[in-house]
Amino acid sequence: MRIWWLILGLFLLAACTAKPGVNLASKACMVHKGLTTRAEVRYYLGPPQRVERLMDGREVWIYYDLKRDVLAKIPGLGEKLGREEVEVLRITFSGDKVVDCLYYVTKPGS
Repeated sequence: MRIWWLILGLFLLAACTAKPGVNLASKACMVHKGLTTRAEVRYYLGPPQRVERLMDGREVWIYYDLKRDVLAKIPGLGEKLGREEVEVLRITFSGDKVVDCLYYVTKPGS
């Protein structure tokens, strides 16, 4: 019986120690095509995790955040029981203005 209380305590501790990540979905709402500038995007979101330069001269800033539920954090069992997903925000610039903003959620490694 004590082992169950220990496991329950570990689950609760893991839940309490989780730190909130960047909420890319809400921040994507602050980016407006044709209006928002590079400086504003950098102010809202900080520097991008990745930058791609396209052949036509446009530039894509990519932000991502890995979300893991409590079960995914358990060593040994997390891979089988937990759930992971990656939030991605792709912002395309032409010159200094945003021309496209795409938010989506995917599985890690896809």
